Amino acid sequence: MARTGCQRSIPLDPQVFSIQKLGGCVICKVCPQRNGKLRAMKACHVAEHCATKLHKDSFILSLRTQEKKNRSLLARSLSPPLTPAAHSRLTYDLSPPEDPERPTTPSPPSVTSAEDDDNDHDHEQLPQLWDPSTQMFAIEEPDLYSELIAARNRGDTLFTCSLQPLADELGLDDDDMLDPPPDDNEFGLFLEDEEDHINNQRMDDSTYPWPSKATFITDLLFGSTRLRFSEAQKKAVLSWAREMGAQNVPTLYALRKAQDHVRSCVGNPTCKVTASSGNIFYINAIGSAIAKDYSNPLTRFSMHDYPEDGRGNMSQVHHGSKMLHELPEELLVPSVRVNNNIYFRNELLQSTTGFFIPTRFFQGNISSRDAERASLQVLALGHPVVRTEAGFAVDPERVILEVSSFQRTYIDLQTDVHLCGFTSTSQSFAAGMPNPLREKSNGRLVLTVPLIIFMDDVSGNVSKQWNKHHAVYMSNASMPREMLEKEFCVRFVSSSPHASPMELIKAVKESIAAAAEEGIVAYDCKHRDEVMLIPYGLFEAGDNPMQAEECSHGGLHCNYFCRTCKVGGTMSMKQSDEGYLKLFEIGELRRPEETIQQILEQIELSKLSGGTTKVQNAVSLTGTRDTTSASIVDRLLELGKLRQTLEREYEEMLGGLSVEDHINPLLDMPGLNIHQDTPTEILHTILLGVVKYFWGQTIWILDKAHLVKTFQTRLDNINKDGLNSPTLGAEYICRYSGSLIGKHFKSLAQLMPFLIYDLVPSTVLNGWTVIGQLVVLLWHTRIDDIEEYLTRLTRTIDDFLNISVQCAPSIILTKSKFHFLLHIPAYIRRFGPPILFSTERFESFNSVFRLSCVHSNRQAPSRDSCNAFAYNDILKHVATGGFWMESKSKRWMHAAPGVLNYIANHPEQRHLLGVPTVHENHPASSVIAVNGDKVTIGKYAILRGNELSIGKIVEIIVSESNTRLATHVVVRPLHFLPDIHPQLRLPQLQLADEDRLLLPSDILSAVNVQHDCASSSCDEFVSVNTRQERTETTKMKTSLIHKNTGRFVLNAHSLHNYALISQVIPHPLRMAMNLPYFPNSREVRLKAARAVRAKKAGNPAEGTGSAPPVFERTTRKSKQGGKGKKAQQVAAGPSLQPPIPPTPVHLTASHPPPIPAYAGPYHHAMQPPTGIPPTPVHLTASHPPPMLAYAGPYHHAMYPSPYVFPQGPFMYPLPSPANTHWHAGP
Repeated sequence: MARTGCQRSIPLDPQVFSIQKLGGCVICKVCPQRNGKLRAMKACHVAEHCATKLHKDSFILSLRTQEKKNRSLLARSLSPPLTPAAHSRLTYDLSPPEDPERPTTPSPPSVTSAEDDDNDHDHEQLPQLWDPSTQMFAIEEPDLYSELIAARNRGDTLFTCSLQPLADELGLDDDDMLDPPPDDNEFGLFLEDEEDHINNQRMDDSTYPWPSKATFITDLLFGSTRLRFSEAQKKAVLSWAREMGAQNVPTLYALRKAQDHVRSCVGNPTCKVTASSGNIFYINAIGSAIAKDYSNPLTRFSMHDYPEDGRGNMSQVHHGSKMLHELPEELLVPSVRVNNNIYFRNELLQSTTGFFIPTRFFQGNISSRDAERASLQVLALGHPVVRTEAGFAVDPERVILEVSSFQRTYIDLQTDVHLCGFTSTSQSFAAGMPNPLREKSNGRLVLTVPLIIFMDDVSGNVSKQWNKHHAVYMSNASMPREMLEKEFCVRFVSSSPHASPMELIKAVKESIAAAAEEGIVAYDCKHRDEVMLIPYGLFEAGDNPMQAEECSHGGLHCNYFCRTCKVGGTMSMKQSDEGYLKLFEIGELRRPEETIQQILEQIELSKLSGGTTKVQNAVSLTGTRDTTSASIVDRLLELGKLRQTLEREYEEMLGGLSVEDHINPLLDMPGLNIHQDTPTEILHTILLGVVKYFWGQTIWILDKAHLVKTFQTRLDNINKDGLNSPTLGAEYICRYSGSLIGKHFKSLAQLMPFLIYDLVPSTVLNGWTVIGQLVVLLWHTRIDDIEEYLTRLTRTIDDFLNISVQCAPSIILTKSKFHFLLHIPAYIRRFGPPILFSTERFESFNSVFRLSCVHSNRQAPSRDSCNAFAYNDILKHVATGGFWMESKSKRWMHAAPGVLNYIANHPEQRHLLGVPTVHENHPASSVIAVNGDKVTIGKYAILRGNELSIGKIVEIIVSESNTRLATHVVVRPLHFLPDIHPQLRLPQLQLADEDRLLLPSDILSAVNVQHDCASSSCDEFVSVNTRQERTETTKMKTSLIHKNTGRFVLNAHSLHNYALISQVIPHPLRMAMNLPYFPNSREVRLKAARAVRAKKAGNPAEGTGSAPPVFERTTRKSKQGGKGKKAQQVAAGPSLQPPIPPTPVHLTASHPPPIPAYAGPYHHAMQPPTGIPPTPVHLTASHPPPMLAYAGPYHHAMYPSPYVFPQGPFMYPLPSPANTHWHAGP
């Protein structure tokens, strides 16, 4: 639209504006320069320019500067009051041009103008400037109240820090100016010619690709993922730096220009995706992230390019059977580099032993089984070839050769004029020569890259308000576990609050497929040459509901509830003996081809009459339910009655694509068997699954028996050294027992047997003992003998399932995670130790993603997150020495030494980038063990000697010249007793009397040793003052006093240093610890099946033949039918066989304690057990307690069958003063 009506005769302040002689443009003299020049504009644009925030801020800054100058002059002279400066009164007769398509901007206030007779004092004070009624002023303190009243009358905003709308999160700052106009970007100190310096930067600059050190450091600070800054905070930081006198502080405008320059150098991987449903989201290209891994020395030098045959040892993903044996031909590593020659699979080559056709490359050692001492070398599995008169004859048997013996490539052999063809029986081998990747890669080394893909739903809010996003992360599985656990190596791929998980994963699949089809050309900083990379998905990590959706499975509540196998059935079938036993076995494995066929059948069924019932029956019979095609099925069911329009609607929904394009994209992903490549995740299945269930039932038992306080006291006083678990706040765990998270359950699993040895029934204690063994096995980071390890793990899982169905027979029917335990051994053999497919590192990265959502205007959350993480990856890559292709020179470049040296010399900046920093500390009150543990005086450690042993640190001897350097350590050994603990099934220790003098290098690691309170009868409690805020308070708490018996128990359930703990335990004790709990598992499970059917029939005692299981919360209707709180508590009470200890009795010191009043259920020898708690019997001190026989089997740790004592079978010893806790009163 043409603009008209512009007035050009405008009185302008000569101190603010000037007019050029040539062209008549108006020059603003207060705004910052742009490209070294003052801002010029036409006269019709002056009003718009004056309304911009940049001009207002610059004008106010000039007023303040002149005001300071005037005050300085006034202080040095005794001049009369100043008169107002005429040129500060501006008259703008020009109104902004009218444009109906453009929002109007408010004009500056109209003020009167006067002649400029006095140039000594330029400007008025700021409050007077915007008051049109003021003509005279004196320099005095401003009246803030009057200013506020005047501003309110004018309609101005009194406070710029307004409250957020109720729909937004309180306390969070939205970046409403992520894409501000150019004028508003230039906040802070402006550097002349800074933009020209960015555009014309030389590659030999000390801070290349950043224009200056100040810009680089500022970008590094603002680019941290763990320390997100909002736009307002960035401005405040830059303003603070300027006020503190910092030199060359960049503007936000210059910083963004520098970021755009760096992004253009390395490349922006973010691209837009439109799903078939119409949802729009963004994704960071997979190929870009992989290329950065290979061109960055921090990650490249730790990678393993080939799968490894560990010969029984297993610690990494590349040790798993999938990468070593089960990959399809097209995803095997296709080439190897030997003496700068590239050899490809399925090509004829010549070695020192003759001709050879390699079919598979892998790493291994053929001379030594000790993988720690042996050096790995690349080996080739292939066919030996013999040259005959008829041609090359290929031996069908395969052999292994060292690739170091390769001499001539296929290309070299082609140049040989004497090269003959292949025999008729070997023509099939010649058909694949040369390998197609040789020409495609243009002579580069070609490697395949396995990827770990994680997807989860996460809230984009910091508050409890749920703001659901689906996020996808990725890790390069070529890196070892130690690198995979680092935040630096977790790559953000995509997120969206709108798109479904399958839409996101389809975009990820297409990105991987595109990268594999074209090949990723990257710079290999290890070999200093270009390399071509082909990515593929190794496995999909995630929690159980997400993995079920990725497998097109109906979830955990289906009749066939397992996404991996076809176990299950109707409830009546699962409650039968045969069906119940099958739940403890792995069923027929699911196959993606069958799942695809079942999905297509459901789509066809939805077209038929009565389709809703037919589809539901199909889902119930197979457990298959595809969320990707669910919209098509639901729409077809809605149109079921309109047969004439159904086919037409169906074709429109397909959109010209085949029906296979509208189902789960993971079912036909190359190299991925989705049913076998969604491994059981130990965080959600173990810690947040079975351990959480046992914890809930145990704390319920303790609460009903009023023993939670006793449990809390023991937990508060237990030895936590050597566990590396700081999350053991006793008060928090007991108070918020229903809100614990994974780290709490991991800590509790290592200590529970030491806390509840006499507080719960023996089956519950055995359950926690087996849980401790299971958690240690599953958190192994290295497996020395895979067959022996899997045997122990399988036996431990069987013991745990047997104990679980003893405690709750129906648990295997209602909790699918118990069955998922059976698949863990197969996943370990396929992918390595379970810690590799744990999602803890990805779950931790959710907090980083959440910060990116918080500092966003939420208008384009997917785009903002992708852009933020894309630039953060670029920043980390460039700052840590990564290479990239420079577009102008077509050379591989890395950052200048000024950038690399800064990162190397500033560990705090490395920490912000996610690069770990090691801090060493050698205090005199402690000694640093060989593995880095800090062992203080009075704690326990594993010692080196002729054989490993355990000792207590008694004294640390330091050097006279350096009191922080330990020269010797005095330890007191602990000797193993010949038998394991009868209740805890752990090694027993006895403290020795003599001391030993060792070197600090003999202290291998810290170890967790617990006092044997069960055998020592530690029952003395005292009251001590609590500490809060590092200060002792008058508030008291109960503390446990250990008896000085010298008896201890080695905590073999400790995750920290488990390898050394296993080595220090004598072999006979290890064998005793690994004995199975149940010699006949079938009998235990059949008894549980009978209990399930009996409970359903309404007669629980008939199924068990004794008291109900300890986890069964029986309900009994009261005679009055009341529903009061007290009646409900009685009805839901547990049926516990062991006696419930009474409430402690406080007595005076002079009064002897009476014989304890025994409260709890008991059965007389002549009465049949009923399992119903009788009324507590309180006996006087003069009346001896009766000799009672307690009903129930007693399973001793060393006896495979119930042992009958002379008094009769019982579960716990009779109550006596020896095992009853007493408190001495005041």
